Amino acid sequence: MIKSFRKTLLVSAVILASGLATTTQSHAAVSIIQGKTIIPAGNATSDQDLTVRNDKLAFSLAIGSAPPWGVARGCIVDIANVKKDGSLSNDRVAFADFIPNNWSSWPNTYQNVEIIKDSKDEAIVKVTRDFGKVIISTVYSLASDSDLIHVKTTMTNEGEAVADMLSGYTLWPDGGYKFAVPGYAGKDEALLDNPIADRFVGYDADWAIALHAPYMTELKYKSRDLYTKHSLKKSQSMTFEGDYQVLASGDLSPVVKAEIERKNLQAGTLTGSVKTKNGQSVDQPAVVVLKDDVPYIWVIGKNGQYNFDLPVGDYQVYAAGKGYSDSTKHNISIKNNESQTLSFADLLVPGKVNIQVTDAQTRSALDAKIQIEKGNKPLIEFFGAKTFFTGLDSVGQAKFTLAPGDYQLKVSAGDNFLAKPVLLDASIVPNKTTNLTSAIPVSTYPTQQGWYAGDLHHHADVLEGSTSPEYLVRSQLAAGLSVTFVSDHDSTKNNAAIKALSDKRGVPFIPSIEISASWGHFNVFPVEVGAQLSVDPGVDDIHSIIKDARFMGATAVASNHPYIPYGYLSSLEKNTAPGGFNPSIDLIEINAVVDYKKAINKARQLWSEGLPYYYTAGSDTHDVWNQTTGLNRMFVYTGSKPNAKAFAQAMKNGRAYVSFGPVIYPQDVMFGDTLKLAKNQPQSIDFDLLSVNGLKSVQLIGNEGVISEQTLSGEKASVVFDLPQKSGWVSLVVEDKQEQKAFSNPIWLKTVDKAQF
Repeated sequence: MIKSFRKTLLVSAVILASGLATTTQSHAAVSIIQGKTIIPAGNATSDQDLTVRNDKLAFSLAIGSAPPWGVARGCIVDIANVKKDGSLSNDRVAFADFIPNNWSSWPNTYQNVEIIKDSKDEAIVKVTRDFGKVIISTVYSLASDSDLIHVKTTMTNEGEAVADMLSGYTLWPDGGYKFAVPGYAGKDEALLDNPIADRFVGYDADWAIALHAPYMTELKYKSRDLYTKHSLKKSQSMTFEGDYQVLASGDLSPVVKAEIERKNLQAGTLTGSVKTKNGQSVDQPAVVVLKDDVPYIWVIGKNGQYNFDLPVGDYQVYAAGKGYSDSTKHNISIKNNESQTLSFADLLVPGKVNIQVTDAQTRSALDAKIQIEKGNKPLIEFFGAKTFFTGLDSVGQAKFTLAPGDYQLKVSAGDNFLAKPVLLDASIVPNKTTNLTSAIPVSTYPTQQGWYAGDLHHHADVLEGSTSPEYLVRSQLAAGLSVTFVSDHDSTKNNAAIKALSDKRGVPFIPSIEISASWGHFNVFPVEVGAQLSVDPGVDDIHSIIKDARFMGATAVASNHPYIPYGYLSSLEKNTAPGGFNPSIDLIEINAVVDYKKAINKARQLWSEGLPYYYTAGSDTHDVWNQTTGLNRMFVYTGSKPNAKAFAQAMKNGRAYVSFGPVIYPQDVMFGDTLKLAKNQPQSIDFDLLSVNGLKSVQLIGNEGVISEQTLSGEKASVVFDLPQKSGWVSLVVEDKQEQKAFSNPIWLKTVDKAQF
């Protein structure tokens, strides 16, 4: 019997049939549970939500709860694996479901939920939602004793033809690490050309989730979105199928086993032992498999032994362990239905590093970031990091473990902005500590001249963020930032902890929140540390969002990455922003990791109309070990150490500039100021400029484009520009030898005639 209920944007969901479990059945069987999720730290908190579980896993569908990023209700927001003791792990995902057209705005009016099957052997749930005129139905299936959530989505177009849609399943892990589609590691996006596997894996030492996506033709967001491009004619339907595979460890051998079964591949077995050069067994060894020199899969063994299946073919394999050096690489050929043995006995036990970082001029300890430039960079990230930070209490000191071998370490403090990095050579010896020192040649101290820098788009560990409050502060200080800042999606839960850490170091903290709708994201700041979001970004309009931002205490409201598919200004152009236009945003973001040219041009267009919409900037970092905190930043003039309100008000007044490297010191004027001009009374403006990478050029920009340009050389320069004798605005663009730029807010020009007095 089909059990169904429907949720619209106006009417709460009502279950029309009884019989759903309210407590767990025997965990060996499959059960469907209605109500708040049973998954620890889960996001499905409504009494209308559904959780499906068996003896391997559980997943929750947000029926009443608001999914992240304003996505329509009726999707997976929680997945957990079953641990050895039979209990459920914490939630492992922020979001794992179907996306109809990239991350564009999602016009949605209803969700219909049907319980197709609810037996001890299998659970099948069907969720139907609208995406404009396209009807999207997804069937979720889970069998007993299976680690696979099977998903099947059908899109049916009930409107006019739609071209160039980008649809498919996504997997956004809640922390952990990412193993990209093999052959596409490090790619933010890519068209796929005969990949050796059709899956993405999120993982850590005690869990893994694989998205198997046989339909995929392109990837985005470092493989977390696996799409195919297509069109939908009027009345046409298109179907997608995939699986979410949920595992209780970072051993990925079940992933390749599922591929073998799904594709009906011929396969053989590889087995063996892993030891050190001294003959000691490696307790939890990994054997990493490469295909055509591309990482393909790995197995995590036990008690020095490993065993797993591989498809027939030729591979390269090596052994590894946590902190250990890698073994020699071996070539193997897997034969159908044959087992072969390959053992390793050449690993070296870990060594340790102790490094002290100081300012070369003042000799004071410096917060710093240490990265492996050359040397062993573990593929399996829970075996060892490639990025480290100095401590908050032991300022300037870092201690960490490395595999034995020769390394070149890059030590940076305010890298590319305040100082050039220093490269250190080090040889790590098994069971020994290597002591290192690094003196950083700092070139400039902006706070001494009243300038405070912040990365004003930065995440901690909410949803897909993987950075704890402590490491957010460590990373921001190592980047040479003089204020700390956090903007988690729809959450302020980390604000109090980050404030306490910042206060301990005497650094101003700017508490924020990124209000995240499907049609626009907004950083609002500062908010009261204990403030909570009241609006539902998946339902409420722009006017309600801005009203709530002000209620939370925000001085400034920023439109984040405004021209990406789900940016507010992009949605305004497509007429898909609920509530339409609201002029009370204050700031336009120059986001470091997306194309920002349209945002620059929009700000200048508004300035030419006399409208003071100023810049904000940030790196949008979620993972400080694999992304760059402070990749760009706002330098804000406050004169002295600001509190959060003073910092935000200075930004709202335009007393700031965006930089990807160059540093600007205005000498006789401030950005955001208005200069009064009179006929036959020429005026000029002066600036001191600096780039640790060497200056290349500076432009004075105005209403009609470039007014004047100067070629520069060296690390420092003083420049003077004559002002045009007409009303309008001027701003600076400074470029360095690495083609990194700084963009200033405008200086307003107003001509005054004697007759006006």
